[in-house]
Amino acid sequence: MSPSEIVTTQIEAYNKRDLKGNMELFSENFQIIQFHDKFVLVDGKDACKKMYKDLFDNSPNLKAEIINRINYGNIIILHEVIYGRYGQKEGLDQLIMFEIIENKIERIYKF
Repeated sequence: MSPSEIVTTQIEAYNKRDLKGNMELFSENFQIIQFHDKFVLVDGKDACKKMYKDLFDNSPNLKAEIINRINYGNIIILHEVIYGRYGQKEGLDQLIMFEIIENKIERIYKF
């Protein structure tokens, strides 16, 4: 799969709250990093799995809507709105950047 296809597949699994399908796309060394200060929010695939399991279990109406997308080699940048996160009614507007290495999501940077 191309980096773009990997991210599309991840978003589809996220919207289905499919933990197994989602986790197949992440590397063992996966991290979520705050872009502005480089603070590591999630470190490792096990921590990622725990985060998504909690989110999926507690967000029955979870859905990501992609507003805009930039594909640049192994970097995919998404402007998205997340609905239903932990029961929130308002959408969460965010910009995230995926870094794909060896056909796995290695890092997500949150802006």
